[in-house]
Amino acid sequence: MKAIFCVARGAAAEVLKAQDIETPEPGPGEVRVRMHSSGVNPSDVKLRSGVQGPMVAERVVIHNDGAGVIDAVGKAVNQARIGERVWLYNINRSPDGLSQGISGTAAEYACVPADLAAHLPDEASFETGACLGVPAMTAHRAVSFAGDVAGKTLLVTGGAGAVGHSAIQISKAKGARVIATVSSDAKAAIARDAGADLTVNYKSEDLEARLTEELGRNAVDHVVEVDLAAHVNIYPKILAFDATVGAYASSSDMTPQIPFYPLAFRNICLQPVFVYSMSTAAKAQAIADINDMLVHGTLTPRIDQSFALDDAASAHETVQSGTLIGNAILKI
Repeated sequence: MKAIFCVARGAAAEVLKAQDIETPEPGPGEVRVRMHSSGVNPSDVKLRSGVQGPMVAERVVIHNDGAGVIDAVGKAVNQARIGERVWLYNINRSPDGLSQGISGTAAEYACVPADLAAHLPDEASFETGACLGVPAMTAHRAVSFAGDVAGKTLLVTGGAGAVGHSAIQISKAKGARVIATVSSDAKAAIARDAGADLTVNYKSEDLEARLTEELGRNAVDHVVEVDLAAHVNIYPKILAFDATVGAYASSSDMTPQIPFYPLAFRNICLQPVFVYSMSTAAKAQAIADINDMLVHGTLTPRIDQSFALDDAASAHETVQSGTLIGNAILKI
């Protein structure tokens, strides 16, 4: 079979290599998946480039997310799973989620622990399945960690991004009112199409002023946050008492200053979100909710570009450029 290996840390064109290897056999507790698609996430790009740690082996099959069909199972796995459509998550990570594993989804076949192969409903394509592990599960956790959001007002920053887009759809499916920040008219249209009730262009509008104008002061109940450092200082002015924040990134400053007492005075709860180390219970709830929304058509991840397996380096370069509006995948 063919697989895409990372052989060193560095530029995609230099370190991503297509190689032919023996098709693997599933070990005990594993399933083998004939891959149809592989997700290309920013975290995959950062890992390959060296931002998130050194190599753990001489070569590593890249990517965490993907989708395909189980064609073989190892010992202690129900034979009935052969032929099942599945989506994969956390494949290229160690069990604790904190370091890299050696196998990934950018390959014609992947052997993975059976519990990391979630059922893919017939209503969802394999391409959609490649967009669920990191983006949709992150969005679900950032939306849902504090409980039910029905009837609440949510702010989703970066509403046209892969995580933000899914967060809007998940929030609407759960009965929330959603305000999304965007950086262009095109992205505003994408966020509105996902279900956002209001969009705010943070490049041309003052976010605090616009939210106050539309909602009144301190009217936001929950935030799904793409850049904590950019917004944390206005939380005491826009968030309600006992409001919650699920922050999955802080791109403008990775060590943001926190206005502790202004947040404490309003009992605002800040929860960092890292999908790879989510609890087993959180992952199970995310899978159940995501699959239910796939069945009912309320979660439809946006795919901006698709690439062939041999074009993995181009896919990485495109994701790294920051020009995508949505997800990138490899079609296998």
